[in-house]
Amino acid sequence: MGMLTMHSFMFISSYEDLRRDVRNQAAIEAMAHCGPGLFEVGNPGTLQTTAFALRKEPEAKARENQVGTYFRLVYAPNSYEKQMAFEQALREKNLTYHLVQYVFNAIPGAPWVYWISNELRDLFTTLPLLGEVAKPRQGLATSDNFRFLRCWWEVGRSEILFDCRSHEESQQRRERWYPYMKGGGYRKWYGNQEHVINWRQDGVELKAWAAHKYVSWSRTIKNVAFYFKEGVTYSYLTSASFSARYLPPGFVFDVAGSSIFPSNSKQTLKLVSILNSQWAQYALKLINPTVNFQVGDLKRLPIYPDPSRYLKGLVVRAVLHQYAGELVRETTFSFVTPLSWSAGINHFTATRVQLATLEAQTNGEVYHLYGISDEDRAAIEAELAGGTVADEDEDAVPIEDEEEAEPEPPMTVEELAVRWISYAIGVVLGRFQPGVPGALGSAVYRREDFAVGSLSAPDKAEFDQLVGPVERFATVDDEGGRHLFPAEVEVALQNLALPDGIAVLDKGHARDLPALVEKALALMWGAEAAQEIIGKGAAGDLRRFLEHDFFTKWHLKWYRQRPVYWPLQSARRSYGFVLFHERVDRATLYVLQRDYLDHKLNGLQLRIGDLQAQLEGKEGRARKQVEREIDQTAQLLDEIAEFATTMERIVRAGYEPEPNWIDDGVILRMAPLWELVPIWKREPKKYWERLQRGDYDWSHIAMRYWPKRVREACRVNKSFAIAHGHEGWYEGD
Repeated sequence: MGMLTMHSFMFISSYEDLRRDVRNQAAIEAMAHCGPGLFEVGNPGTLQTTAFALRKEPEAKARENQVGTYFRLVYAPNSYEKQMAFEQALREKNLTYHLVQYVFNAIPGAPWVYWISNELRDLFTTLPLLGEVAKPRQGLATSDNFRFLRCWWEVGRSEILFDCRSHEESQQRRERWYPYMKGGGYRKWYGNQEHVINWRQDGVELKAWAAHKYVSWSRTIKNVAFYFKEGVTYSYLTSASFSARYLPPGFVFDVAGSSIFPSNSKQTLKLVSILNSQWAQYALKLINPTVNFQVGDLKRLPIYPDPSRYLKGLVVRAVLHQYAGELVRETTFSFVTPLSWSAGINHFTATRVQLATLEAQTNGEVYHLYGISDEDRAAIEAELAGGTVADEDEDAVPIEDEEEAEPEPPMTVEELAVRWISYAIGVVLGRFQPGVPGALGSAVYRREDFAVGSLSAPDKAEFDQLVGPVERFATVDDEGGRHLFPAEVEVALQNLALPDGIAVLDKGHARDLPALVEKALALMWGAEAAQEIIGKGAAGDLRRFLEHDFFTKWHLKWYRQRPVYWPLQSARRSYGFVLFHERVDRATLYVLQRDYLDHKLNGLQLRIGDLQAQLEGKEGRARKQVEREIDQTAQLLDEIAEFATTMERIVRAGYEPEPNWIDDGVILRMAPLWELVPIWKREPKKYWERLQRGDYDWSHIAMRYWPKRVREACRVNKSFAIAHGHEGWYEGD
């Protein structure tokens, strides 16, 4: 019998029974393994096929001793090239493999892997498998990520409990937000730590929600005993190679950020090094060539039981290098400062080279430990370089809201300049605190900050390599902290901060954001460098940049559509405010009306009166010039008056944010303000409409606007009642 099918059945675990059934009845005579590109329909790169001939064979011994012939045509790009490769293989015997059928049993799950050497195949039978030396564990699925997860910047560092060490401890704590390992895209060694989860009192609200949906919360909330433990994490979904990261203690973990917990914790970092090696990438592609790496796949990976001390040293350095990269990105918990304006591009490039060198050394050591020959190593590297497109696993469990992170591109001068403009905005609005060790955006590098989990702080030489030599810094404090700016500059920057997080887009105003940002940049880098930063990042027009492109091109992308700075503007963006969201409270909009809008409107009315008085005695061109200015000022007055009227209506409708609104997330807190955000109104408007129709009745904002409806929802939904602090409202069992 001959068949042409998708090739995924040859490998993935969900077809293990099918493979067994076929081999229990038939002998595989021949196979032309075509891979992608045979048919030019749909997406030829993901339509991967194989053609094979089976012979019915009732005798087990004959079946298992059948020597099949396999042609590996997966790298030929299209049907014509595959035909040419097949004909050449028939003549010259290249791309041709002969394999006894029972040999498939060597790899757990018996995938039809025919092209590897016997020596590589033997590794699966002679070495312990990962499932025997560690515990791969699947994490929880919230069943409503929008409700229970936040990007950490939505709630702020002060609202997050970072040092919880067990789920029993979380039962006793009152904090709501805990670090959450969600998975994310391809990233080796360390990182992808952007989310937090509502796990107050050991997840009481989340468990009630899971029980409401599935009767038992344990159906979706798994392996609770392993929460907050040190381990290894990896991404469930990635179209790039498999990537593992060190998981420091203190995290709850997701089904898409599943984790591994070695029985001997001293093996944790060594396990990270093996999983990130070329050998592991190759072996995992043998076990599962799809984009979804699951717990069962990892359990089948052969693991060298006692990696060398040298290998541990390499992985520690790799983790530290990746952690150093976290310090220069403002979307991380541990942000210190952007890369240096004067030396940042060179440092970024040098760090990449250093990390690539460490990864090459790691690969070499792993090949040595596993006893992989030069010939097999060359075959592995060629196979990985071939870049075949991985299948989608049609049987994979869908992961809610899982995002594929793009590979980090090289740092450009424009981006570095924008990062410094953004840093200056954070200083002005009080988010970043230069000169305050340990604070977000402190601009102070400390060795002890690298002592994450079980990692020790680097020595001086390593610290120099990670953050730059001491000569690059302005001062070193008594505790060894390296300060990017002199003490007097730190104080001046701190004095620029606006305590209520309100800046105005109004030239000449004392709180005019473009003027304050330019002043901050000049304090940090000098007037000449400040102009260079503005030229490279804002095309020389900082005011125009801050009115639009900073938010639409950069900030919203960096912050995943959950902005920390809110641009409230009039319809034509002639006037507006930028608010730091953590400072928005019940008084904020009243302050904007009383201290800014009323004053601005009065000033414009007075200006029109002055201009009208100037018309007396003027004729010709001079009169037309004054009339033109009156008309422009009147238009501005109308625009800002409309802005003020809209804000007044929103306030009267109930927009008075309570402290607990921050738990509802940035986008719901912005939703009632959608009319005041002309450059990005579509997204908050969408969530306002959903709030109106009752989609988010667990939120404090919904309770503020529609209390009767929310209370009715709490009667039948225990999780909602718990969310609002009134479990007694629930009338169920």
